[in-house]
Amino acid sequence: MAVSPASALRRAARLCALTVAWNAIVGGLAVATAVSTGSLSLIGFGINAVVDSSASIVLVWRFRAESAGHAERAQRAEQLALRLAGAAFLAIALYLLIQATRSLGSRRHVEATVFGIAEAVAALLVLPVLASAKYSLSQRLGSRALRADSLLTWSGVALASLALAALVAQRVLGWGRADEIGALAIAALLAWQGSRVVREHASAD
Repeated sequence: MAVSPASALRRAARLCALTVAWNAIVGGLAVATAVSTGSLSLIGFGINAVVDSSASIVLVWRFRAESAGHAERAQRAEQLALRLAGAAFLAIALYLLIQATRSLGSRRHVEATVFGIAEAVAALLVLPVLASAKYSLSQRLGSRALRADSLLTWSGVALASLALAALVAQRVLGWGRADEIGALAIAALLAWQGSRVVREHASAD
């Protein structure tokens, strides 16, 4: 059954609003847990969730504006969300690279908690559904910003996977540097995605 453009716009706005709500809860908890335990891989996941929410908030505005017939306003929001997503990828990647490099030269102790592991598992259950739905709608609506936002959400899936692997490796196997290695892998992934989004934005201008 074909979905009308108006229905697709409403669904896109709902998905972005749901992303904001989910990330505000789980991302905020992940950042709080990371601050208390010192986990770089978990804080990378948490910050990504917070930034993903920022882009999604702009996209809620963008799709509601288009639904109301404000095409120019919707286009401005589209470009703003795309720039925000690209900058977010690169900023988080740089932060993790610096912190992981500094940590490798220190004797920093990271506590791998069961709660942190549970947060990563919860993200792996929910985020793939949101990311897939947003990516499909981005193709339907021709929205590069929604596609970039879906990639931010997919990055959240990858970050949750890496954070989970690092936390489990440290808690179960006692690998003391698993967190830093996970953080560096996350930084590389985000830098790659950020460069792609920046190139897409440049080609759209």
